Amino acid sequence: MRKAAINAIALLAVGSLALTGCGQKNQNTGEKQAGATSSANLKLSDMNPQSRDKVKDGGSLRYSISLLPPNWNPLSVDGNGVDNSTIAHFTLPTNFDFDENAKPTVNKDYMESYDVKEAADNGGKLQVTLHLNPDAKWNSGRTIDYTDYLATWKANNGTNPAFKPATTDGFNQIEKIEKGAKATDVVVTFKSSYPDWTNVLGASPSVLPKEAVTDPKVYNEGMGSANFHPEWHTGPFTLDKIDQAQKTITLKRNDKWWGDKAKLDTVSFRELDESAQTKAFANKEIDVVDTIITKDGYSTAKQRSDAALREAGHLQWRHFTFNSKAGVLADKKVRQAVVKGINREAIARSDLAGLPVNPKDVMLGNHFFMPGQPGYKDNSTKYDPAAAKKELDAAGWKMSGDYRVKDGKQLAFNYSMLTGVPTSENEGALLQQNMKAIGIKVNLVNTASDTYQKVLQNHSFDTISFTWQGTDWPMNNVRQIYGAASEGSKNPSESNYAQIVDPKLEQLIPKIDTEEDQTKRQDLTNQADKIIWDNVHTLPLYRRVMFTAVPKNLANYGAATFQSYRPEDIGFMK
Repeated sequence: MRKAAINAIALLAVGSLALTGCGQKNQNTGEKQAGATSSANLKLSDMNPQSRDKVKDGGSLRYSISLLPPNWNPLSVDGNGVDNSTIAHFTLPTNFDFDENAKPTVNKDYMESYDVKEAADNGGKLQVTLHLNPDAKWNSGRTIDYTDYLATWKANNGTNPAFKPATTDGFNQIEKIEKGAKATDVVVTFKSSYPDWTNVLGASPSVLPKEAVTDPKVYNEGMGSANFHPEWHTGPFTLDKIDQAQKTITLKRNDKWWGDKAKLDTVSFRELDESAQTKAFANKEIDVVDTIITKDGYSTAKQRSDAALREAGHLQWRHFTFNSKAGVLADKKVRQAVVKGINREAIARSDLAGLPVNPKDVMLGNHFFMPGQPGYKDNSTKYDPAAAKKELDAAGWKMSGDYRVKDGKQLAFNYSMLTGVPTSENEGALLQQNMKAIGIKVNLVNTASDTYQKVLQNHSFDTISFTWQGTDWPMNNVRQIYGAASEGSKNPSESNYAQIVDPKLEQLIPKIDTEEDQTKRQDLTNQADKIIWDNVHTLPLYRRVMFTAVPKNLANYGAATFQSYRPEDIGFMK
């Protein structure tokens, strides 16, 4: 299910760290790339779609989440989480809806229509004019207009280093934003062509209010965990209350909403550990568990008398990130040997044991495209422990007892193991076994799961595993995870946790951003992918299958690869 506009988001989602990241759908000026499919045997959508007249008025829906967001600004690096994105979908603007094949249609609650002047017909510069719905207002009562888009662009385009966005991608391709014929006409001129313009101008959230994003301190800190600021939000739901003791946020119908009245009275989101989520669902204490990832969780959820386990291919993918500034991992040759010694399929088989998933169906050999999508190529480094041993020998790391030594130093690195997170613990144990087999010692460092964001931001790890969550744009936002903070910079982006800035990749990124020929763009993206594999920046393990537990009479919500949903249409069938 489409969760966020940003190309990469980090979150602790149902027992795994997930960041919203590299999109998974080819997109060209808002149109679906022909031939996009899910992986073999994986559905694209399972959401029980129903017309509004078949849905009851009233009721409450209780979600489980993995982390109550530390920052309610979903565009900021601290607020860049899938849980936050899910909540924001109920309370912030979205200019486009997407069907199960990721085809966009205008969400007329926020935008009446748009006009496009292609770069080839406009002096080499793409120009998009958004005709906003004049009825669309922030909860403060102020009409959403071009000044909000202007302020959002300036905060996220990378020109002012005081702002800390999760990514500058897309925003940094815009040359200017101006008022059109009226204040609700937003004229956006790009520096050149930009095939993924629907990402930066149309996804969730499409814009934030200028009051929240004009000042860097307010942008970075003004929407901290205790400062939701309902007046800076909009949509079919608004804030009811935040209970920090119970780690719960509750939303209620928004009486200022101009669109279809929400079917549900309230929606709540409660922070729970993975093991507690499905137990709470089985006991009817909550109603939604997204992304069930363990055998125990799956079987526990099925114990609820009215349970439905909806499933579809997921845009989340598990991986190891390697900190290129940490100890022995600063040596690319060591990193290259490490990945040859990691049995990815065995990790997938172990992580997914007991779930109705064939590990071969979910193996992933690309950082951008999903299997079955146009452009997908398996560029992965293959499991070859014998080759890993030879490479380490050649690099001067010789066996001494159980582990290798060079210049009196043992070959070892740390793995930050998120305590209480079974997937992280399991992957750490298997990594340790795999590495011992080739003579590398892995120290498992217990890391509190609620500190993972600080661990990433401070780069206080050697290796860590979590989940990137994709969007509908696989070739967008390459810079966010894998590149420099901005074009020409030597510093890594805020979400480039491996801290690798490769000049060859930096040369490709602007070309990928602007190439309009989809075949050429896919080839450029695969060139980038090969560089990332060679650098051992991030090691993809496998993509997830999305198992969502809900009451079987819940309408218009479930599991989906690309399809978005209307919060106001979610409810219980009559």
